[in-house]
Amino acid sequence: MALQSPLWKANVRLQQAAENRKPMRVLEPDRTAVFLLQTAIVNTGIANITVDGGYGQETARAVRAIETRFNLDRDEGIAARQSLGVLDILLQGGLLGKDLAQTDVALATRKVTAALNALTVLRASPQRVNPVNNLTIDALRTHFRLTQTTSTIGVSRPFTTTDLETIIERYTQLIRLYAASETRFRTGAPINGIFTAAEAPINGPITFGPAFTNVNSNFGPFIGENSRAAVLIHEGVHVFDRISGRSDTHISEFEAAYNRQSAD
Repeated sequence: MALQSPLWKANVRLQQAAENRKPMRVLEPDRTAVFLLQTAIVNTGIANITVDGGYGQETARAVRAIETRFNLDRDEGIAARQSLGVLDILLQGGLLGKDLAQTDVALATRKVTAALNALTVLRASPQRVNPVNNLTIDALRTHFRLTQTTSTIGVSRPFTTTDLETIIERYTQLIRLYAASETRFRTGAPINGIFTAAEAPINGPITFGPAFTNVNSNFGPFIGENSRAAVLIHEGVHVFDRISGRSDTHISEFEAAYNRQSAD
């Protein structure tokens, strides 16, 4: 996607730079594009610089300030996809990265807590059929390939007490992770690429990139709040569960391979 803010979406030169086709740098000849860039820097509060259409060292330092503030890839003050994309999000009044993720902690916590409550009921009375059990079993079958009885769907198998204990432990760890989001979440350029919304190694932290945003941007379409909460849950599990991040198990349920993998 392209730059979206009305301030500059019609400017061809800036759109080129935002696609990394022709980044802008010191002595950029297109003064109109530079004027808009400087205006964006001032309007978003990044830096109070001179708005005169001249791309000098002051403008370059302001671009570097964007990279530093949002932990983006560092360069010599070159305005391109990452810095322009972040400015575009801010110009639209959007949030990104850690700042946005922390607003989603409450929703993610409610979802995980509901799952924990249902799993606790199921652990206490695995043979008692009730609406809570049915919803929980449906989720177990879909996401963990576990069922209450032998299944012919994919390669699912009946769940065990150990399965439930493991999932309950992971979700309990998620609640603690969210409570410490100030230090366990960060904004940055994901190793897997700038179009990656978020990523987390074992033990964390979770890095939320500029693609994790609530407005359309040149990193992609906005992510709705329920999907963002799902990202917090998904990446949070990776922080505590080494197996979940392996290439042979880290498979989307929308891919055919998901239904061919073992519950183990």
